[in-house]
Amino acid sequence: MIRSPLLRLLLFPLAWLYWLCVRCRSTAYERGWCKTHRLRTPVISVGNLTVGGTGKTPCVAYLAQLLRDAGHEVAILSRGYKRTSKGRVEVSNGREILCSPQEAGDEPYLLARVCPGVRVIVDQDRYAAGRWLEEHASVSVFLLDDGYQHLRLARAVNVLLVDATDPLQTAQMVPFGRLREPLAALRRADVVIVTRADQPYDHAGLNALLKAHSFAGGEAYQSWYEITGLRRLDADETRSLSALAEQPVAAFCGIANPHQFFHTVTRFAPQIVLRRDFADHHAYTHTELADVVAAARAAGAALLLTTEKDAVKLPSEFLAAPGLPLYALQIAFVCAQEERLKERLWQALPARDPK
Repeated sequence: MIRSPLLRLLLFPLAWLYWLCVRCRSTAYERGWCKTHRLRTPVISVGNLTVGGTGKTPCVAYLAQLLRDAGHEVAILSRGYKRTSKGRVEVSNGREILCSPQEAGDEPYLLARVCPGVRVIVDQDRYAAGRWLEEHASVSVFLLDDGYQHLRLARAVNVLLVDATDPLQTAQMVPFGRLREPLAALRRADVVIVTRADQPYDHAGLNALLKAHSFAGGEAYQSWYEITGLRRLDADETRSLSALAEQPVAAFCGIANPHQFFHTVTRFAPQIVLRRDFADHHAYTHTELADVVAAARAAGAALLLTTEKDAVKLPSEFLAAPGLPLYALQIAFVCAQEERLKERLWQALPARDPK
């Protein structure tokens, strides 16, 4: 957040222009001046109002698994942020992963890895990608990853994620804060899911905000991330979280909200001897990782710990010989009102026979 009064004053014209462009764009779609395209197959969009860090990827994986287990043929449409490839890339056909993390983008690749039986495709034009899949595969529901602002594609359900640790009540628009668009955009939501709701937050304030902006979806569902274990990246094994309590740990990550990762690690690892954070979607080099390992050894670390999202970006030569045992923290998305959430989603979708 920008606190300098002088800098805020200098940026005000740019901030006002950004606000105006966002409002004009949303108004153009609301009034039909810009065309919204509709696929034959229902679309469930998952997104947020803020820049990064609300937990979209775990939520998309969770919804994909719910839908798959209910008998749906699920495909995830993603932009593939910061991928090296161009155009349309089929990341997974539901049976195998068809490209590298660099070609897919780290989040689509991770979704392909943790959601077997689910197709994943990246394309800047997600409507065109959906049309292509409808012609070439059997799909009964699309999940639109990070789609809240992708107004060009119509959706049957608009899921909005709100981070309990980053209250919207006090949020400001970019560049003064993290809001992508004004709070009036809350009215587009059909479902609101509060992530990290296991941490203290202002329930009444959020409910009042939703009511003030005409959210008609009823309750806001509560969700959080459950830590399930450790996956060793340089060997085929998993371990319980007790391993973190037994040894000194070096932790590193390159995600939008590194504070939450390190906060989680401290719950299980009382001996964090080194922490390093990089920019979100950071492409690690072997030199950077060698520096992390050297610093970890100097600090007396017995193992390295990172996130599943970072794990897919680590170079293969580093994974083959990291220098210290290397683990990714495994998490699961949990929704307290799962049955009611499923009922809401099923209302918008054709019935399927569970597999």
